[in-house]
Amino acid sequence: MPQGFAGDTPVPTTSEEWKDRGAAVSVRRELDKSGRPVVRQVKKGVRDFSFGRILGEGSYSTVYFATDRQTLKEYAIKVLEKRHIIKEKKIKYVNIEKNTLNRLTEHPGIVRLYYTFQDETSLYYVLDLCNGGELLGVLKRTGTFDVECTRYYGAQILDAIDYMHSRGVIHRDLKPENVLLDHQMHVKITDFGTARLLPDPRTAQDTKADGGDGLDSDSRNGDDGRAASFVGTAEYVSPELLTHKNACKASDLWAFGCIIYQLLAGRPPFKAGSEYLTFQKIVNLEYEFPQGFPPLARDLVERLLVLDPARRLTIEHIKNHEFFSGQQFGRFLWRSKAPRLRPYVPPTPEPNIIQLNNFSANAGSNTRAQPSNNTPGGTSNGNSRPARIITELPPPTQLDIEWSPVLTKSNERILKLGDLMVVSTPIPNGSHGKGSDEGHRKLARFFGGSTTKKRQRLVMVTSSGRILLAPAGGEEKRAKQELSLLAPDTTWKTHQDAKGQHVWCLDTGGQHFTFEETKSSSNSTGDLAFAEEWIESLERARDMALSQTLTADNSFGEISSTVSTPSSTLVGRGNGSDGFSTSDRSARGHLTKGQASIEDPTPAKRNRFSKRQSRNGLGPAF
Repeated sequence: MPQGFAGDTPVPTTSEEWKDRGAAVSVRRELDKSGRPVVRQVKKGVRDFSFGRILGEGSYSTVYFATDRQTLKEYAIKVLEKRHIIKEKKIKYVNIEKNTLNRLTEHPGIVRLYYTFQDETSLYYVLDLCNGGELLGVLKRTGTFDVECTRYYGAQILDAIDYMHSRGVIHRDLKPENVLLDHQMHVKITDFGTARLLPDPRTAQDTKADGGDGLDSDSRNGDDGRAASFVGTAEYVSPELLTHKNACKASDLWAFGCIIYQLLAGRPPFKAGSEYLTFQKIVNLEYEFPQGFPPLARDLVERLLVLDPARRLTIEHIKNHEFFSGQQFGRFLWRSKAPRLRPYVPPTPEPNIIQLNNFSANAGSNTRAQPSNNTPGGTSNGNSRPARIITELPPPTQLDIEWSPVLTKSNERILKLGDLMVVSTPIPNGSHGKGSDEGHRKLARFFGGSTTKKRQRLVMVTSSGRILLAPAGGEEKRAKQELSLLAPDTTWKTHQDAKGQHVWCLDTGGQHFTFEETKSSSNSTGDLAFAEEWIESLERARDMALSQTLTADNSFGEISSTVSTPSSTLVGRGNGSDGFSTSDRSARGHLTKGQASIEDPTPAKRNRFSKRQSRNGLGPAF
């Protein structure tokens, strides 16, 4: 793509001049009529292609189906408007994608860039046409992929990542939307607008040119503002990008782990009602495996979704993992036929007989400690009673359908809903006080906070053991905050305040929440009934969530944590206590420095978040 017209060469002024002088120029060796080799100059511009239907659109780019008028070969042409690129100051990122694609020309798993040219209004990228569409679209049609399909497409994505890293490229926005499928249903990675280019190992004179940390020189010197900003998509962002605002090669492997999970589960592992809540889940490693998730795939995902990038599996370790046993990589992989797409069908769990009167003894690790009934004016929920086994969920109501964007758990239902006044204050000297939750504090830097907050919220209690706080009135179908009833430190109770009004309170994560009616009842009996109704709904939500978790865990023949177990198995917390499985595998998640690729995510300067929105089509807009 011409970068300008230097020297005495005048800039084209008419449309025809642009079509001629803005064309791409290449050299092609051919044989003339007498059989002698000759070199011919070939130009490709707008007039050489016939443009057809739109394949995808972005904020200032559009992808078209196009045909070469001379060869009749079909392409996808990405058209970017110069005016928007200049206005939004995206010239640098446009060049990053072009330079990245020009470096990644020797692998079948990367979308190939054939030509770049321009006219007076637009830039044009001539790319591979991928008739199979986005991997996400295919996944949505089938719901999930079975183990064979997941292994095959996971292997192709991993092989493409291996090639990118060997050429000094970190993608930084890997997700199913950026994985395309060609006419053979083979993978092609696209959208390199947020990629990071390291020194090319093929041309670098000094092997230490990149400092061995997977960071480019600009990033280490603090000169690359984009390297110190938020890039990527919320559900696939690595924790080091959120806490240190730095990405490394292992960040792509975090996203790879999320993709493997999504292919088998049909949804990403980290999903919440808002972007902020999703980030909280990531930095706290809060995710759950659905019932019947394949054990080998689960083991692989747990080894990839590790907070410390230095302890994630390397590419070679992933290839040698038992999940990819018998899977070929390299040229044989790309010559093999794609498997037939089939959804994953979990094995039917054996029926479990649970003694109700002995439930608290069998599932004691799942029972949450609650406050003693010694609070003046308060009544504890006293979780000493056995939790009830609830085997059937109520059918979804119209309310559940309307709030489906925030009901992200499997078969989640709204049990109680209402507008309440919510007051939150830090718990003095609580277990989650200063220095106890590093990830939350680092994440909070970007979103701010104060000591005491009082706001009116629409409060929802769900069958997955969650309290969702949405904007009052219910017009906006999104969650502002999420509280888990299954967290180890969560307690709740009724309380009578200084005015004699009965409210209900909940302590979790070092915060004390008070919920009260927006209009106080004129008598204490009325507000007491209000508080007790909400407490009853919390206990019912807790019972339903525990029942679902117990059923899921028993299908694997063991009882594990009711909340996300991956964090426990990878940081060495479990030895059979605190509700974690006795088959602790923490040792296998701690690779030595010799085993893992150490790419130290050195903290960079902090800038404001910026988020690129992806759209359908062959490469989202820049």
